[in-house]
Amino acid sequence: MTDTRPRTFAGLIKRLTGPLTHLYARRFFAGVALLVFTVMVLFEAVFVAERFPMVFRAVSQNHGDPRDMAFLMLCNSTQVVDLALAIAVLVGTYWTVLKLREDRELLVLVSAGTGPFQLIGLALAVAVVAMFASLYVSSVLDPAARFTEREVLFQAEFRGLRTGINTGQFYDFPGRVAFAPARRAVSGVTALNQTRGLFVYEELKDGKFRVVTADHASLEGPDSVGRLLLKLGGFTSQTFDPAQKACPGCGGTTTGMSQMATLAGDITQTMKAEQLLSFEPRGANADELTIFEQFAASEYSREARHREDMRLLGERLARSFLCLLAPLIALACVCLTNRTTNYFALPLACMGLMSLNVTSEWLIRVIVPLDPWGALRTPALLTLAMAALLLAEIFREQGRLAQPQLGRP
Repeated sequence: MTDTRPRTFAGLIKRLTGPLTHLYARRFFAGVALLVFTVMVLFEAVFVAERFPMVFRAVSQNHGDPRDMAFLMLCNSTQVVDLALAIAVLVGTYWTVLKLREDRELLVLVSAGTGPFQLIGLALAVAVVAMFASLYVSSVLDPAARFTEREVLFQAEFRGLRTGINTGQFYDFPGRVAFAPARRAVSGVTALNQTRGLFVYEELKDGKFRVVTADHASLEGPDSVGRLLLKLGGFTSQTFDPAQKACPGCGGTTTGMSQMATLAGDITQTMKAEQLLSFEPRGANADELTIFEQFAASEYSREARHREDMRLLGERLARSFLCLLAPLIALACVCLTNRTTNYFALPLACMGLMSLNVTSEWLIRVIVPLDPWGALRTPALLTLAMAALLLAEIFREQGRLAQPQLGRP
């Protein structure tokens, strides 16, 4: 008796790699890619339009220019990619498979001996690519974009402080507020390097405060080590004591409500850039850490910052796993799509995907993982359970997956 297993295996490989399957795969991938691209563009357009007022307000408050505005809008576009990509994959897979079914192409493939395995294999190939793309954007590009956004706003604010702007402006610093009046126009022309007056309000201890004025003020630097030179001309300093208490060490003589000390000529003060504007290094915020840095963190820690890092890692992984479930949800939705359910099958599928996202985030917040593998375990188990249920439904309704049901002639 001859062994038929090699021939059966060879026949299966031939069927999977035959010209009919190749043509079918090309049509499937092309249709899904086009729809995913279209849906992603729509999502990004809506999200960027919604973020525009917030970005505009931040750029205006930090004295940025239109180039900063355009760059920050690009940086913000990465924040919605992970969730939008899962929805786009679901919509793209659903409409592509539904079109193939209603055009009788799936019926022809089934008649030629192609079962649901090939279709599920193609859907999972799309799912794996989308999962890694989602994880790369949310865990590598988005942290870099968030840090770059903070850096651009800091540079814009520091540039506005050093060079000044044409209108009067208030600047908030730790413990003090400065007001730089507008430059004076000479013969209708305002020089960019023209020094300006300065008014500074500084809080002291024991309820006292100091007011510093200067006829001319300029800020030079920073140098290679971050030092700045503050040059003041026509400098005066006046310290106020509302409680009428003595103020030793404030300089000058106390007389009633205030004490004044006037310095003639110019003075130059050396300071660090951090004394004016604080800028925390990358990683000061949890959402600026990449997935590699999160997995390299200590295995167990009950510190609040570590718990925040692990929660964020779990949410990133959960949203990337949604891309694995999205094509399976789409196939199950196609099985249930007929003339009665045609108008609400896809919206319900999208609502189901969003519900999975909310459920996974809720589980992560309740369980509170203390190590990277704990952050991976919860969304992975939820994804495996849902994938098993969806595959069982697809195989149970595989006849409806190939048979046209919308009643088109």
